[in-house]
Amino acid sequence: MRLLKLIGVLSLVTIFSTGCYKSENVENNPINLFDELPIYNEEKREISENVKIIAGSADLTLPSNSIEVGKINEIDLNNDKKDEIVFFEKREDIRNEVGFTVLNSNDNESNDTSYTKHGNKIEYANFYDLDNDGNKEIILLIQDKNIITLNICRYEEGEIKELISNENYDYFNKDDFTKLGVLVDDLDDDNTLELVVYNYNYKSKEMDLNICHFKDNQISILDRLVFENIRNFEDIEISVGNISSKDKALFLSLPNNEDTGYTTQVVYLQDKELVNAFGDTKSQIKNGYFIPFEDVNNDGITNIPKIELSSVTIDTLSTSTFPTSLIISWNKYNGKQGEDADVIFVSQIYYNYEANFRFLIPNNLVGKLSVIEDTENRSGNYKVFNFYYNSTNTYSETSPHERKLLFTLNVTEKTIVDDTKNISKTGNNVYESDKYIFSVSDMNMTEMKKLDLNIEILKDYFSAIK
Repeated sequence: MRLLKLIGVLSLVTIFSTGCYKSENVENNPINLFDELPIYNEEKREISENVKIIAGSADLTLPSNSIEVGKINEIDLNNDKKDEIVFFEKREDIRNEVGFTVLNSNDNESNDTSYTKHGNKIEYANFYDLDNDGNKEIILLIQDKNIITLNICRYEEGEIKELISNENYDYFNKDDFTKLGVLVDDLDDDNTLELVVYNYNYKSKEMDLNICHFKDNQISILDRLVFENIRNFEDIEISVGNISSKDKALFLSLPNNEDTGYTTQVVYLQDKELVNAFGDTKSQIKNGYFIPFEDVNNDGITNIPKIELSSVTIDTLSTSTFPTSLIISWNKYNGKQGEDADVIFVSQIYYNYEANFRFLIPNNLVGKLSVIEDTENRSGNYKVFNFYYNSTNTYSETSPHERKLLFTLNVTEKTIVDDTKNISKTGNNVYESDKYIFSVSDMNMTEMKKLDLNIEILKDYFSAIK
């Protein structure tokens, strides 16, 4: 342990964050300091400078889950009502180590102690009270070449105690399971955090999903599910959401080994056992691209995306491996199991990722709207999109005669709004973003009236992509 005089700086620190990101679980996460933004608080600047002195030849490093932690974090680890400073380090020398240092202060003196492991990257880091004893455990996933290992530590009496590492457990990295991911949440609302560990076997293309408790410095696995035909570990996406106003679940987007797409799974904890809502039932949703799960109507329920294949065309793929625009149907889990498990339709939304806007499709246009860019009128600062109504079914190249132009959307950069030479069409403004002005022209008033649409109603359907 090293000793450093800090002239009382740490005792004067106020709760102020200059980090780039904010986690959804704010109450469970530390204050993130000094990520990449300028430091405006002078006291924080002094802390940063002293941290760099303590780190010495080691570089401060940002764990891959930078949305939850920073390079330097201010948090009460040992429940003494005083915040410690925790900073993550990478030491690129013969040892090639990564880890963290805990720094605390008392009577103008600062004590620091470090924990390092052989590795080249911190894939995950966070602080949670896993066993409800008031002290926060430090959770690390450390990558060493192609292997990721789980490490859990506790800060006690000025020292870091290693509780779990690859040297004293064989729960997850057994056999050929070499990659790990973790989440922490109270999944069944029993005031005890669950440790969710998913690990991957490259040879068998299997992923194990483990739900665990941490007690008496040991991990106990409550239940496990095995998912087969997983393409790789890197594209696995798992998040915590809500399937009802009271019940949480894990929402999984799993890369399918049989194609380039993703399969959706919903898993929740019931009586300490895992329930796979969809399993291999017909209600299982598959998408060609990863789309994050989202509460699209702000009712507290997490919605499941389904890409409408008719919206993916050669034109939307012309400049990107991910479509420049999509129509997505959003659904929610119906709460049933087995053959009765299914999804309930919530809404359908058109997304344009180039101009960063979305259009909520009215219920009477669901499945009958297609949006096609008028490339002849396109320029670097101006885009035109034709919104078509398909009276019988979703537009396809084989049935263009069934579509009717509903209106034209003109997307104009604000920098050229006053330069009428560059604008071929003008219309009624329906939406404005930081960069663009959106206006509607060439309205088919006959069809608009039949569909109970007008300019004022359209304004409510346009918004920015979150």
